[in-house]
Amino acid sequence: MISPEQIRYIRLFQDMLGVNPKDVVEDRDENRLIFVVEKGDLGRTVGRGGRKLRMMKRLLKGDLEYDIEVVEFDDNPEGFIMNLLSPARVRKVRIVHQDDGVTAIAYVPDEDKSIAIGRNGRRIKRAKLLAKRWYDIDNVKIATWLPSNP
Repeated sequence: MISPEQIRYIRLFQDMLGVNPKDVVEDRDENRLIFVVEKGDLGRTVGRGGRKLRMMKRLLKGDLEYDIEVVEFDDNPEGFIMNLLSPARVRKVRIVHQDDGVTAIAYVPDEDKSIAIGRNGRRIKRAKLLAKRWYDIDNVKIATWLPSNP
């Protein structure tokens, strides 16, 4: 269910960036709004050199005191998790069904682990939040990609 506040955020996003978001999540713990856009709309949303998104962030930071993040949707959970962890170079995502729930394991080169996790864990928290919301995945873990990984 989308709240009246979320509808307001979606309208602002549409008006300022000219893109219809698929979803918006208010993450109060991390003080951010996360917009999900259709596959192929990320470039249009951000604008050349990121200028459109920076303008929106400046305008809303004073009004809402939220940071704005935008991620691109994907029709399969593996692709979506890759997008959620970007700019980390995710080589593969494996979905594992266990007794305690569904876990996605994202394999990244060792030098990209900190990028996948993000500052203070922000990126991995975003991945967990949206993977649960869209694909009912209970956990997202980062593993080191080795050329011999299956």
